[in-house]
Amino acid sequence: VFMKMNCQTLPDVLSYNVIGEIRGSERPGDVVVVGGHLDSWDAGHGAHDDGAGCTQSMDVLRILKQLGYRPRHTIRCVLFMNEENGLRGGKKYAEEAERKGEFHLAAIESDAGGFTPRGFSFDADEAVFGKFFEKVKALEPLFEPYGLKLIKGGSGADIGPLKGMKGLLSGYNPDSQRYFDLHHTADDTFDKVNRRELELGAASMAALVYLLDKYGL
Repeated sequence: VFMKMNCQTLPDVLSYNVIGEIRGSERPGDVVVVGGHLDSWDAGHGAHDDGAGCTQSMDVLRILKQLGYRPRHTIRCVLFMNEENGLRGGKKYAEEAERKGEFHLAAIESDAGGFTPRGFSFDADEAVFGKFFEKVKALEPLFEPYGLKLIKGGSGADIGPLKGMKGLLSGYNPDSQRYFDLHHTADDTFDKVNRRELELGAASMAALVYLLDKYGL
């Protein structure tokens, strides 16, 4: 087999994370983050990887605003740049958060497609994970009627740099059956996204954010 590769690394250019938030009414310096990543492979539209996660994260803030909910902590949506080849957006965000003295109570990332929700996985620094997961697991009966499970596991690449702050990290887990038919391919286009499945995921994330904000860890 003979393969000719024409890959190249182009010069760096300046790019940005996109951030919006609802300021906390009691503890504005403590943050609950929801996010996805803005960049994608150029073969398709990046609709599931990760346009879906960005849309769901923005929709969490819209849902809370529509409900008239006043969060205790700051609820922040971050659309991270450069997840696909370096995590510079996630690393820079964590660096800036530390510089500003912010504490991230929790961070939730949606980067597994916009399919039907199945639950959330959780991770944290070893020093706090046992205590945090015990509290989160106590919330599971509220999610079970909707077929959602809360499990130990990973979180997300972009929020990984926040782990040293000793907050709770979580990954949104949708149904994975179709994801790798689309992942990093020319088929990852907007027509492959089911609106209802996308909305169910956003509502699931909003529910978790609400409970973490209201009851803390």
